[in-house]
Amino acid sequence: MAAPAQKSDLLEPPAMTLDPYAMAVLEDPLPFYRALLEAGPVVWFEKYGVYGVGRYDELRQVVTDHSRFTASSGVGITDARKPEFRGRPPSALVEVDPPQHTDTRRVANRIMSPLVIRKWRSLFEEKAKLAVDAILDKGTFDGVRDLVEAVVFGGFPVAMGIRFDADAIRAIGYMSFNQTGPENELYFKGMKAGEPYLDWFMAACQRDAVAPGSIADAFFQAEEAGELLPGIASNITRSLVRGGMDTTISGMSAALLLLASHPDQWAVLKQNPGRARFVFDEAIRLQAPNHLVYRCTTGDTELSGRFLRGDTKVATFPTAANRDPRKWERPDDFDVMRDTANVHMSFGAADHNCIGQNVARMEAECMLVELVRRVGTIEPAGEPQYLIHNQLRILERLPLSVTPA
Repeated sequence: MAAPAQKSDLLEPPAMTLDPYAMAVLEDPLPFYRALLEAGPVVWFEKYGVYGVGRYDELRQVVTDHSRFTASSGVGITDARKPEFRGRPPSALVEVDPPQHTDTRRVANRIMSPLVIRKWRSLFEEKAKLAVDAILDKGTFDGVRDLVEAVVFGGFPVAMGIRFDADAIRAIGYMSFNQTGPENELYFKGMKAGEPYLDWFMAACQRDAVAPGSIADAFFQAEEAGELLPGIASNITRSLVRGGMDTTISGMSAALLLLASHPDQWAVLKQNPGRARFVFDEAIRLQAPNHLVYRCTTGDTELSGRFLRGDTKVATFPTAANRDPRKWERPDDFDVMRDTANVHMSFGAADHNCIGQNVARMEAECMLVELVRRVGTIEPAGEPQYLIHNQLRILERLPLSVTPA
């Protein structure tokens, strides 16, 4: 085992005055990401007492080396292990390290394997067809509500096997992704929005509420067979419902915005329709659903010659890593011919890569295949509007217009 890093031998990370939670940053984070990449491999946010990492190589180290950077402290700014923590119960998939994580993840990988998830494809294809029918009838529409949510809300709750309420799902997501930040205005707005739906949400993710033959049912069956510890199935169901819809809506909406605002790339995609399945990954490379995700140092350590003290949170910024010129050629260009799957950091990496990525990719592919097949042109029809979160980067409104192929 390597000796602990010695502070005297290493550089201190520079202090960064830009605030990752400032409203101006949350509204338009790209200038912040560029400043973060320029500042160095590690920075120090004195206002919050946390480190920040944006460069690709360093970020990948932080999210994959659980011996030095633990996930058990939670993905938010507050340490979930501390008595003062007032958040939700930690996720059994996202906020735990090996070896405790290993058995749970093995079961989850089996239940959500590409082979198993494929049986839901016809459901999402049907929802995509109906949604594209509707937008072609309208001509001008909201890409978020009329297309992306129509596919995700129409299919995902059925596949998961949970009761569905759009207002409840939106409110729970708004609460969850603001709860991970500091106790700012967004934090309290999120808590106020979600509280009326908490009882509904908890009840919807219990054994007696889920549909037979669904993804959630498979987790409960695994728990009943002794493959998962008691309570883990409902915990995983909550995690998937809470995070799986919002992040997928974020990525699919980003793909629509990029295609509409890059007519040259839409033309390339029309000429190469087989690339539809890759567009989602390129979109979430350029705009990761998560603005930031935390780890915590397990002890004094070193990262690229910088000293990091122990028991201190480390904010990772996946979009910054996905645009790091040290890793990517033309990092800010949207290119539907680029292959980024399993390289970009929007789904995490290694033990903690996103368990729901197979479902998300399938939802996006079904939507994009239907668009490419049936839509001639897709163009902006107004200014997009973002719903501002402490953690999530997600469009609230996306005015678009289409013509039939």
